[in-house]
Amino acid sequence: MAQEKVTNSSEKSGRFLFIFFAAFLLLGALMVSVNYLTDRYRVFHDQDLVFHEILEPNTRVLKARYLEQHCSEFDAVIMGSSREIGYLTADINRAFGIKAYNYGVAAGNLRGILGRLEWLDSMDCLPGRIFLPISIDKLRLPERPNDLLRKEYPAIIGSSEYRREFVLSYIGADAFLSNIRKLLRRMRRGDDPKFRYDLSTGDVYYLWDRTFEIDDCLTGADHAGDLIIGQYADFLIEIQSIAEQNGVRLSLLWNPQPIGVQLAHAGQARDLFQLISARFDRIYRLPLSDERLRDSAFYHDRGHFTHELGAAVFASDAHLVPFDTLLSELEAAAGNCVQP
Repeated sequence: MAQEKVTNSSEKSGRFLFIFFAAFLLLGALMVSVNYLTDRYRVFHDQDLVFHEILEPNTRVLKARYLEQHCSEFDAVIMGSSREIGYLTADINRAFGIKAYNYGVAAGNLRGILGRLEWLDSMDCLPGRIFLPISIDKLRLPERPNDLLRKEYPAIIGSSEYRREFVLSYIGADAFLSNIRKLLRRMRRGDDPKFRYDLSTGDVYYLWDRTFEIDDCLTGADHAGDLIIGQYADFLIEIQSIAEQNGVRLSLLWNPQPIGVQLAHAGQARDLFQLISARFDRIYRLPLSDERLRDSAFYHDRGHFTHELGAAVFASDAHLVPFDTLLSELEAAAGNCVQP
C-alpha cells in the first residue's frame, strides 16, 4: 500500500512537471511568435519605404538597413538626433545641389555618429558631404543605448556577441510587453499615427504640434561640465579627421532651438567654440533676431523644430558665419536678459 502511494505521488509529480514545462514552452513560443510577427520596433521585417506609425520604430536599424543597400545613391548625409528631422532632405538638396540622406536617429549623439560614419567608411559608402547639427543644450555623450528603441544596427557594432544580444532582446519579455501595447493601441479607436517615415530619404514627419510658451531668457539651465564639453569637442575633431582623410566636406549646423534655450547655454557655446575653432571656422545658423525662434508655431514641441525653421538655417549664404559672430550674438542677447 505504501509503495502504491509513492508510485501515485511520483506519477502526479511527473505529470505536474510535464504540464509545467509544456506550458512554459508554449508561453515561450507564443511570446517569440508575437514579438516576431508584431515587430513593433521594425527590426525583423523589411518595411514599406513610406509608412505611418503610432509608436516609434528603431530608426537606427531601419535607416542603416536602407543605406546598406542604397548608399551609392547619395552624395551627402545628415547625421544627428531626432531633432534633425527638422532638416528636410528636399530643402538641403535644393540649397546645395546634392542628394542627401537624413540619418538622424532617436537620441543620437556624437559617439554613435562616429561609429556610423566609420561603418559607412568601411563599406566605401562615405558620401562627399556630411551635415552635422549641434544642439548646445544636448552635449551628452552616453555609452551605447541599450533600450529597445535605440539599440544599434548589429553590422555597425560588428561582433557576434552583440548580434546575439540584439536578437534575444527583441524576442524577450520586455519586447513582448511593448508589442502587446502596440497591438492594444492599434485596436483602440481614435489612436491616430504620430509619425510618418520615408526610408528612401530618411525624412521623418512628426504629426503633432503642441502649443507652449517660449521664454526669451531662461535661467538655471543644466550645464555640461568642462570634461563633457572637452569630450564633445574631441569627438567633433575626430569626425572632422575622418572627413578630411576621405576628402569629405563637413558642414556644421546650429540647431534653431527656442531662443531662451540657446541663451541659457551661451557660456557652454563659448567654451565649445574655443576648443574647436582651430579645426572649424564657420557654422550655419539662423540669426537670433529671427522672430520665429520666439514662436511656438515653428516647433512641434520644446525639443523639435519644424521643417520650415530647419530650412531657414541654410536659406542664405549670409547664415554661414564665423563662430565669433554667433558667439557675439549669443552673448549680446544673453546680456540683455534680466537675471533674478
